[in-house]
Amino acid sequence: MRQDLDDNFNLNVSYSKMKRVKRLVLEKLEGSYIDEFNKLEGYAQELRDSNPGTDVIINTSREALEQGKRRFLRMYVCIQALKNGWKGGLRPFIGLDGTFLKGKCKGILLVAMGQDSMKHFYPLAWAVVDRETLRTWKWFIELLRNSLDLADGEGVTFMSDMHKGLLNAVSQVFPKAHHRWCARHIEANWSKDWKSVQMKKLMWWCAWSTYEEEFHDQLKVMGGVSKQAAKDLVWYPAQNWCRAYFDTVCKNHSRENNFTESFNKWIIDARAKPIIKMLENIRIKVMNRLQKLEEEGRNWNGEFSPYAMELYNDFNIIAQCCQVQSNGDQGYEVVEGEDRHVVNLNRKKCTCRTWDLTGIPCPHAIKAYLHDKQEPLDQLSWWYSREAYMLIYMHKIQPVRGDKFWKVDPSHAMEPPRNT
Repeated sequence: MRQDLDDNFNLNVSYSKMKRVKRLVLEKLEGSYIDEFNKLEGYAQELRDSNPGTDVIINTSREALEQGKRRFLRMYVCIQALKNGWKGGLRPFIGLDGTFLKGKCKGILLVAMGQDSMKHFYPLAWAVVDRETLRTWKWFIELLRNSLDLADGEGVTFMSDMHKGLLNAVSQVFPKAHHRWCARHIEANWSKDWKSVQMKKLMWWCAWSTYEEEFHDQLKVMGGVSKQAAKDLVWYPAQNWCRAYFDTVCKNHSRENNFTESFNKWIIDARAKPIIKMLENIRIKVMNRLQKLEEEGRNWNGEFSPYAMELYNDFNIIAQCCQVQSNGDQGYEVVEGEDRHVVNLNRKKCTCRTWDLTGIPCPHAIKAYLHDKQEPLDQLSWWYSREAYMLIYMHKIQPVRGDKFWKVDPSHAMEPPRNT
């Protein structure tokens, strides 16, 4: 502190004075942290009033209530505009993650993220909890289920790390959902024993395989280098991290949870603030982001997302090197190098499964459409369209008034969590 004053203001302040200033600042911060919990119910109501339909749930400690006290336990937020964006044009694909809070009031921020057709993260809900456990995750995703009308999870795909409490919570709350595990987390665990660059490449070739036969071929290559490495890899169920076994409903072939981790880094400064300042910082950042990304969509050159068009153009280049044979109906044999795949245009399927997984015609499908003098671009999934994108971002988070307008009831005052 003395050095900063000297460098910036050319002031020479004594150590004793700086110690007194530091003590006063810390005392003020202490009061700020406690005061924010006293205002928390008022803030929650203001958020509900300014954004009708928003879900804000605050739980207090039962143990503290038995002692005649009100102590904060956890809090959940899902804003109505984000619910509308989810239902309007987002693919049924949700990333789940937890990250540490860095301020005086310790805890975990649980988040649920969607992903738009440009691979941007789209915040759906967040919650402050004391710990990352089966109980807290189950509480969070039960509230998420109610907010987004997810029922038993049929047709929805979740992506997360391998936190045991989270895995169990998803399976209990969403018995019919698909659940992918982040391949980077699997790599981090598996590569503790298999650290070479070659082995990591082989692991990723397994993860990238889009059909079962390709996966077994890649696993066989790994087994040729080390049978134990291949055995250790398949200890992790392939249906959770390999594209060959992924569902094809959500039209998202992601194997990693990067987009939720990107959100956690995006709010890193907010995570060190008192609870209301943190929640407001997140809300404002998300509010501004919705407007910014809507403007981005208005500037697209075509009717499909630039990301989808980039992938389609890559597939189109590969298609030029393919050879096609037709049965005169809707069946095609398409040869790519040493591989031969069967395309069915009626069912919009190819045995390579890339079309099924992404919703974007694969090279073999493109070749079949061109053979029939049809436009393959017309077959891109609606999820990648400008219409879908604008339906996501047309819904706006409404501004919230300052704390002077909040209805703060003294009976709603509460203590910070124990780990303060």
